[in-house]
Amino acid sequence: MAEEFHGYAAFDKEGILKPYSYTPKPLGDEDIEVEISHCGICGSDLHTIRSGWFPTIYPAIVGHEIVGKVLKKGSKVTDFNIGDRVGIGCQVYSCGKCDECNVGYNQLCSKMVFTYNDVWKDAEGVPTQYQAHGGYADKIRAHSDSVFHIPKEISSAEACPLLCAGLTTFLPLKHHKVGPGNKVGIVGIGGLGHLAIQWAAKMGAEVTAISQSDKKRDEAIKLGATHFMNASDPNDVKKFTHSLDIILTTSGDSNTDWTKYMNLIKNRGTLVLIGLPDAPIPIPAFAFMRFIKVEGTLTGGSQDMKDMLEFAVKHNIRPLIQKVPMKDVNEGVKMVLNGKARYRIVLEN
Repeated sequence: MAEEFHGYAAFDKEGILKPYSYTPKPLGDEDIEVEISHCGICGSDLHTIRSGWFPTIYPAIVGHEIVGKVLKKGSKVTDFNIGDRVGIGCQVYSCGKCDECNVGYNQLCSKMVFTYNDVWKDAEGVPTQYQAHGGYADKIRAHSDSVFHIPKEISSAEACPLLCAGLTTFLPLKHHKVGPGNKVGIVGIGGLGHLAIQWAAKMGAEVTAISQSDKKRDEAIKLGATHFMNASDPNDVKKFTHSLDIILTTSGDSNTDWTKYMNLIKNRGTLVLIGLPDAPIPIPAFAFMRFIKVEGTLTGGSQDMKDMLEFAVKHNIRPLIQKVPMKDVNEGVKMVLNGKARYRIVLEN
């Protein structure tokens, strides 16, 4: 009789998650099977449930902020033991041998398998019959290189958002070697932004938190922001014009005034896109004329994940979370959709 894993899947764009069982890929020699205890709800999950960015392979179990214990392991797995507490982020496989993997960009591996809305491939990179399903479930399998030990100092629930939101906001700051003397802007004080503020502040940067109202001013300062800018106040916007070395945009609103944010950046500065709207981003050509760069970022590689977890422990950086039972997954998703999450929802089995 075939093995079955159980979870909550979206069956169409309506996004109502229902119980679903599937046959997982066979456990390979270098694979790990994890019994899931917690899984965060990420904005990417919502985009996927609704086929926002790309067409979704339905039924789809989403969730890529996964923490649990090692239940089984392949014969060649040496870095993990049964019972170890581990985490899995946005991918469950990379080849570890290609040019991208060799320079630490596992997330750009041509044979990479995303944690969900993807299909497992064979050794030659040919798609198999096994769909990749995520963490709104009881179990998951992943290649051991995509599995990470969770430091004892971090609780399982708090670890979940670090595995995507944490890594995604940490990586561009790491790559740009942000530190004392840098002026960093964080657009959006939510699930991503509240972590980005903490990273940048602990790296020693002068941090400006940017929001559409004054509601989160006090909280942003508590998180480590040096300054707060109300993007709806023209006088506030004028005060910060051409003042920031780098801006991380963490909100994915299709109605964003991108020219406004480009004008906040110093000559030769950088805008990093993290929160991605479903619609194309309109940025006027003249916004680039001050040698401003616009770049994207995609989670992080294996070493980036380890560096991020180590930094979180060293500087006591944690996400602000709300826990929801896994069986109430639709309520958790609704909280995120309605903007009621403060700031990440974590599902508990």
